[in-house]
Amino acid sequence: MLYSLFFATVTVLTNTKALAVDTKITKTKSNFFDPALSSNAYVGHMQENERIVELKPRLSATDGDPSNSPNGQICGYELSLHKHDDVVDDTSQNIPFVVALINGKPSVQLKTSINKLDCEIKQSYRLFVRAYDCASSSERRYSERASLVITLDDVNEFVPMFTHQSYLFKLHQDQSCSSCRVEATDDDCSNVDHRVCDYQIVTPDVPFTIDSNGSISIKAPLTNDKYEFDVVAIDCYMSPLDNAVRTISEPSRVTIKILKSCKPTISDNNPTKLTIQTDHTHIFETVHVDVCDETCAVEDITGTIMFDSNGIDSGCNLEQCSSINREYVLTPKDVDCNQAPQSHFMSFDGLSKSLVIPKADFSGAFRNDFTIRMWMKHTDEDSSEKEHIFCKSDEKLKNRHHTALFIQDGNLKLLIRAGPLSTNDKILHASEWLWKLSEINDNQWHSYKLFVNYPINTDLYIDDQLFVPTEENFRIVEDFALPIIEGTGETIFAVGACWHARASRMVQHFNGQLSGLTIEQKEEFPKTQSCIQDCQQYIDMPDIQEQSSITFSSNSNRSVWNLRTDSSAAYEELLKHIVYRNTFQPIGPSGQRTVSIQTTLKCLGENYTYNLPQFTRRLSIDEIILSKNIELEGDTNFFVSEQIIDQGIYLFGNLSISTDATIRADVELSDCSINTSPDLTNDEQLIVSDDTLDINNLQKDLTQTGLILTGVGSIESYQSILRNIVYSSKSPTSYIDRIFSLVCLKTHDQVSTNEILVRIHTEKQAAPSAPAAAVLSNKLYVDNDQIRDTIFDMAENSRSMKNSSGWPIVVVICVSVGLASVLVLYLVVRIRSGNKQPSPLAGTGDDVHSQMEWEDDIGLNIIVNPLETTKKPDQTTNVHNMTQTIHKYEGTSCSDEDEYDEQGRNEYSSYEEDEEYEEDEEYENNEIIAKKNDHQLEWDDEAMECGPKKV
Repeated sequence: MLYSLFFATVTVLTNTKALAVDTKITKTKSNFFDPALSSNAYVGHMQENERIVELKPRLSATDGDPSNSPNGQICGYELSLHKHDDVVDDTSQNIPFVVALINGKPSVQLKTSINKLDCEIKQSYRLFVRAYDCASSSERRYSERASLVITLDDVNEFVPMFTHQSYLFKLHQDQSCSSCRVEATDDDCSNVDHRVCDYQIVTPDVPFTIDSNGSISIKAPLTNDKYEFDVVAIDCYMSPLDNAVRTISEPSRVTIKILKSCKPTISDNNPTKLTIQTDHTHIFETVHVDVCDETCAVEDITGTIMFDSNGIDSGCNLEQCSSINREYVLTPKDVDCNQAPQSHFMSFDGLSKSLVIPKADFSGAFRNDFTIRMWMKHTDEDSSEKEHIFCKSDEKLKNRHHTALFIQDGNLKLLIRAGPLSTNDKILHASEWLWKLSEINDNQWHSYKLFVNYPINTDLYIDDQLFVPTEENFRIVEDFALPIIEGTGETIFAVGACWHARASRMVQHFNGQLSGLTIEQKEEFPKTQSCIQDCQQYIDMPDIQEQSSITFSSNSNRSVWNLRTDSSAAYEELLKHIVYRNTFQPIGPSGQRTVSIQTTLKCLGENYTYNLPQFTRRLSIDEIILSKNIELEGDTNFFVSEQIIDQGIYLFGNLSISTDATIRADVELSDCSINTSPDLTNDEQLIVSDDTLDINNLQKDLTQTGLILTGVGSIESYQSILRNIVYSSKSPTSYIDRIFSLVCLKTHDQVSTNEILVRIHTEKQAAPSAPAAAVLSNKLYVDNDQIRDTIFDMAENSRSMKNSSGWPIVVVICVSVGLASVLVLYLVVRIRSGNKQPSPLAGTGDDVHSQMEWEDDIGLNIIVNPLETTKKPDQTTNVHNMTQTIHKYEGTSCSDEDEYDEQGRNEYSSYEEDEEYEEDEEYENNEIIAKKNDHQLEWDDEAMECGPKKV
């Protein structure tokens, strides 16, 4: 029984062990876990001349199944181009890499069928890798795919190469070598711009030097007619064979010829200023172009004609033109652009993602004034590579960057290259602006705004705060303008990377996020581009036809013309057809404009062009001054007595100055001159009030020949002053006629007015010699305002001369006359009865005076005012002298009032008759004869009832 129990126990244990073995085998066959890679992403680098890729982090995988079973072991790794492909397709078979297990460790390397990779063809590969276990194909399990980026590191395998095997430059004597430049390129993929770092002249003892840009300059005087030397280009990177040596190109031969006889010029023997008088004017008919035919066979000659109105209205129909601030949104943006983006932004991975902007959305053309706005979030990856936010570059052949905004080494950089230009411009232009910013790499959203006024100023705002530049955080780099290269006219504008035509791919990818990237600038509406063609001033070429060897074109408003031909004669012919058009009616506006010619010459077989000196023609349109006539009118003939001349007369009392100008106040005179014939004597003078001159800012100049008034003044001021000019003479008996002429000058055109002549005819009268007291009493003080009241005014024909005394004084005088009248009348009767008196016109002053003496000659010293012997209508009685005489006598039986009334009537009557007496020459002569025969005094002694008592 014990044996049976033992046997049963052994049997049970045996069955249990067998069951356990069967169970174990069953579990071994079950593959429960997928392999797991050590990382979600791998980055690999490999030299062009190597085969094994170095990965970071190291590639490895684990499996959760028992390690001693096939299910828990990793048997291999698989590469693919797509993340979700479970089947290795034909495309994946083209992957040049494979993962090999060496001693159980994975190694990414080139396939044995591939010799080597070339980074100039493709620099990086974006792949995916996964691991699989050792289970049978039906039970095999795979890991998740992880990204794998493999970058080929360039090996400096290309040496620099010159664009030409030889260079020929021709220099005129004393000319600098400004256009002498050689160029070499390097095609290594690590050299993004295909540039070289330096040039050297390897031929010793030549008077030339070369800089790192390939520009050749003269370092010593040139004495030979020809120089030849070799230049080499030096690579920027070390040789792969020797890390201490840089690669050097094959030499290129440079030949410089010195031309001593001629220098291309453009000239004109005629004056550079041309007065425009018609609408259609040829402006370059006499221009001559000398291109030195003996030393230059012209291959191409181009010219740019530029019209500059110098700010004068060109008459363009600008009111039909309109412009707007055009906004180009290149990346999505939130509605509220003032806040950090929440949902609308674009992410860039720094590897492959980029965006090409269609030309219909944005052509890539930037104005001089534009604004860049964006929100940006960027993380520094310790990379010195460029990361382009946007980039405008050549579409074909070249990799030149025209305009770009990018990040590099913690700097925000804005690139704006001048050009492309058709000439070899050796002027440095501001090309790159660099801001050192801490915000770039902080992985936070920041607002960036760049206000560009190229090339003058660029302002950067970060989070709406103006960036303050210093020497440490801001720099501007200058560079030459881009040249025009045939076949590179088109460009590509990309966001997040930059297009390189040589590699036919995008490079320098941006790694970060962008929101609201916007370009804003003022542009015209496309439909109004032709609106400014309708101008009234422009340059035209209306009478010439385009030929195969001649081309010409202009901008929309015809202010700039471009000409091209292949000979100097044809170029001169083109210039002769250029006309200046001005359709204003009348021609205008007045002022000067300029038209300049900039000529560029290229000789056959030469690699450079030569700029001729700029020629400028000045176009002048003179101001049209409408004639404003001024006419003088006034009395021309005066007949006056000697006594009136002595007191003074107004020469131009009735002067009137008229004009045909619409606004009389706008017409001004600059001077007026009064000339006399014969010259003035010392006893004659012209009187002008200085106060009146000062008020009107005029000056006077008195001479023996007359008077000149100078100073810019209105018609009214000159007329007022001329009307008040007084002429007086103390000795008028020396002549009969005097002529005064008056003429004035207009201010603007300096044209004289008409001339008026004033003739003064003095009526001579033989008056007795006056006693000394009477002579003194008649002296004229012309500068005294009180005496001026006695000046005779020829403008008032019917007014009698003013008396210097008033009625109260007359009464006093008459009383005195009444007391002495008897004595005076008695003396007169005695004189007339005792002597036969000769004619006063024929006698001398002494004879007349002798008749006034007393008969008994008792020696009385009585001074009287002798009365005139004629009844001339212009004769007056000197009341002042008469009063002096009468005061010396006493007693009279004559009535004072009767005597005064009689005297007053005679005076008044004399002035009336004097005015009516003029103009009749025969009547005048008869009157003079009659006066000579009349020996009676005005006071008739037969009418006197009493006379002065005899003393």
